[in-house]
Amino acid sequence: MLMLRLVIASMASSSLSFQEKYDVFLSFRGEDTRNTFASYLYAALSAKQILTFMDHELERGDEISPTLRRAIEESKISAIIFSENYASSTWCLDELVQILECKKTREHIVIPIFYGIDPSVVRKQKGSYGVSFAELEERFRDRMEKVHQWRAALTEASNLCGLDSKDFRPENKLVQKILEDISFKLPKYLSFNEQLKGHLIGIEKHIKEIESRLSISTKDVRIIGIWGMGGTGKTTLASVVFQRLSYFQFEGYYFLWNVREEYSRYGANHLRKKLLSELLNDESILRMDTPFVASPFINDKLRRKKVLIVLDDVDSSTQLEALVEGYYHFALGSRIIVTTRNAQVLKKVADDIYKLDGLNEIESLKLLNLYAFGKSSPPKNYAMLSNNVISYADGNPLALKVLGSFLHSKSTDEWESALNKLKRIPNKDILDVLRISYEGLDKGEQNLFLDIACLINQSFTRDDAEKMLDAGDSFTKIGLTVLIEKSLIECRKDNKLWMHDLLRQVGHTIVCDEHREPGKRSRLWDVKDVCHVLERNMGTAAVEGISFNMSEISKDIKMCHASFSEMYNLRFLKIYCDNIDNKKFKLYLPQG
Repeated sequence: MLMLRLVIASMASSSLSFQEKYDVFLSFRGEDTRNTFASYLYAALSAKQILTFMDHELERGDEISPTLRRAIEESKISAIIFSENYASSTWCLDELVQILECKKTREHIVIPIFYGIDPSVVRKQKGSYGVSFAELEERFRDRMEKVHQWRAALTEASNLCGLDSKDFRPENKLVQKILEDISFKLPKYLSFNEQLKGHLIGIEKHIKEIESRLSISTKDVRIIGIWGMGGTGKTTLASVVFQRLSYFQFEGYYFLWNVREEYSRYGANHLRKKLLSELLNDESILRMDTPFVASPFINDKLRRKKVLIVLDDVDSSTQLEALVEGYYHFALGSRIIVTTRNAQVLKKVADDIYKLDGLNEIESLKLLNLYAFGKSSPPKNYAMLSNNVISYADGNPLALKVLGSFLHSKSTDEWESALNKLKRIPNKDILDVLRISYEGLDKGEQNLFLDIACLINQSFTRDDAEKMLDAGDSFTKIGLTVLIEKSLIECRKDNKLWMHDLLRQVGHTIVCDEHREPGKRSRLWDVKDVCHVLERNMGTAAVEGISFNMSEISKDIKMCHASFSEMYNLRFLKIYCDNIDNKKFKLYLPQG
């Protein structure tokens, strides 16, 4: 019994370690199509950078070779070209059996192509297939089980959804249709593998939404924006849509990663030349020394080319306008996808803006579990801890991936310790990504962000915040709009202001970094810090705001008259009293 278990474990391990090498395996009868249709199809696949196995030089024999078996197993898709004499080759029939076996055991995708042969001839082994099998039955009369296996394989394959050459004229339309089918099936296969890694959990519904808004069938030129908070998966979503559509639906395509950093480092001129040189497959554009201005010749080429462009992480209108200026020169049907944290970037040029929200609780749990445990559900003794991590991340995929990877293989005690630490000190990898949005604000917007992160809780409406933070000027109203557009806060249907807890932690960290002493920081919200400063009269002119909840205090706060005397820049004081027994807790404010 023990030996059986070990064998099963070994087989499972072998299956999990299996790696694909080819995108497509071509199965065909060489004498029928090697120098015609099979070669045309192979060339078309190769031109689209689809790694395809075609047995150009392998020696043929009575049985399929180990090399071919391995090639089938290492491919994601098999395209089987059933031609007039396909069934006369035992080699082809053995390939077919191996392909269908991989379909059952390894999620292998099979595309039957009926080239000059009716599917019913293949299915029922009539006509030339009937003649071939009469000869095979005579030749293998002592091994009839093999003949039966081949018959069953042909019947099974011909019942799969396939393509019939008589439906496509001229022949290049059949090649194009096969390319399109493979273009959609390859991403589907990749999605299966990516889900094992956790990259695509919760993203399928967004893919469908973006593809719908792109309206590929319409002939205009469209710009679609994907907008959302840092770490929500905008780049991942755009890259998956790009993979699914680029190679077969468009004549030119380019994914320009991290525009914010690239623009800052190299400038608009370099990025525009890079973009157009890729779209037009013309490296001479990159070598131009003068400031780049598209010539009439280049514009004419653009008008003839249907393109797909992704501009990733654009954070200003200046960047976007520099890169899409003259986009109307692109051929009809062209599409541009822009990812950004700033909705204002999109409002002038985008035809549609899609707001990407975080994951729900079920999706969050799946993502965390895959990174932390390598499976879809946590061990029982980790269930509560997993829920605490999910609550902390609040749907942010980046946080779930980073924390899941960090907590992988750690004990429950280490999980508890890590969670306690996160309440005070956020993870640096998460903090660095989210802080980018803060650093893109001007000084006044940064101060408003810190006010909301440190002083305003989720019960405040936008009107409340404007009244309490305005300080007699009109900046707060426009400042709140900017923070909303840059995905740093939300104004929900009840007009309540909401900030993600991870962004709130960003604000807390920035203020805590101002000084080791709480009384020399701009804002105070932690009750221990508040008690420390007020009772010891350690406040300074640096303090601009104080906000805390009395219910979190376990003792009375006693202050002298001078507790606020040095805080002459204090402009905001808010004391919450949630579920508090006023007889037990008192705040002794100075007289006068």
